[in-house]
Amino acid sequence: MPETLVNVLETVTRWLEIVGASALILGFVIATVQLVRRARTAGPKPAYEAYRQSLGRVVLIGLEILVAATILKTITVDPTPEALGRLAVMIAIRTILGWTMVLEMSGRWPWQRKAPTVPAQPRSVAST
Repeated sequence: MPETLVNVLETVTRWLEIVGASALILGFVIATVQLVRRARTAGPKPAYEAYRQSLGRVVLIGLEILVAATILKTITVDPTPEALGRLAVMIAIRTILGWTMVLEMSGRWPWQRKAPTVPAQPRSVAST
């Protein structure tokens, strides 16, 4: 691979890593500020539930970006067995975290179907 292309891909990879880490940090700060605001207005329990969901989304988004950077780096810049091992571990961690986040937020595993919603039956008025 030409040296110029390798340099460009290394730069892109570094920027993706910076963006992923920044997303995690900024998302944590924003979610925490929202927690404090919600706790004042809606109370601590609803604020905490919203906070957990916000943090879950932040972690998933940040990890997606970091996984993309790692894939790019592994394929183009550093195609060694060690780099491939790091990539495999990172993808496994991302997958497990994704599954557990879905379980936390929806109460079911990603592969489980949603419970069918039963339409409300109209009440009949008994005449006397």
